[in-house]
Amino acid sequence: MERDTREQILTAAEAIFAEKGFDGARIKDIAARVGVTHAVIHYHFDTKSDLYRAVADRMVGELCDMATGIPQEPLDPGPKLERFFYGFFDFAARHPHFARLANLESADDGEHYLLSLVREKLAPQYRRARGFILRGIAAGVFRPVDPEHLLTAIYGMIVSYFGDSPFIGAITGGEGMLTEAALEQRRAELMRMILRMVLVHPPA
Repeated sequence: MERDTREQILTAAEAIFAEKGFDGARIKDIAARVGVTHAVIHYHFDTKSDLYRAVADRMVGELCDMATGIPQEPLDPGPKLERFFYGFFDFAARHPHFARLANLESADDGEHYLLSLVREKLAPQYRRARGFILRGIAAGVFRPVDPEHLLTAIYGMIVSYFGDSPFIGAITGGEGMLTEAALEQRRAELMRMILRMVLVHPPA
């Protein structure tokens, strides 16, 4: 039960930090969103800084677990690309505020804890993904794409859908963009687009 409460606190804090920034976020607002008392928050986290760091640790930890959980061998490049894409899409669905929090840190003169984690933990995973794409090209499975542009494009396709959903919905008139059915459709269509773009012999 305590772990469930802690996870609920982290999820609520992630949203409120993204909405209001670190300075604007209030523990009482996080407590109200979870439906617990102020004291319960402080039982799990001594300070607001501790809570923010736990939010960042959870997000980056999940991304690292996803990346390292994809076996190097003997998985073929095509299925491996699918595993990476689906893993990152599902992460973004769970943490739609990831990019917003990173952007807020970039604009702030304070401590850049999330960005420091990204540099320390995720940059090596990015280099690993870049090497995988180059090996897929050398094996004749992938088209001769630029790995950095491909990875950036995948990131943008996924993150912008969640982070900019109000803007996209206003333009397209789409409602329910974040429903389970809409996300499943988006997930499948983006994967088909990427495979057609990257694979030498994409599925029909």
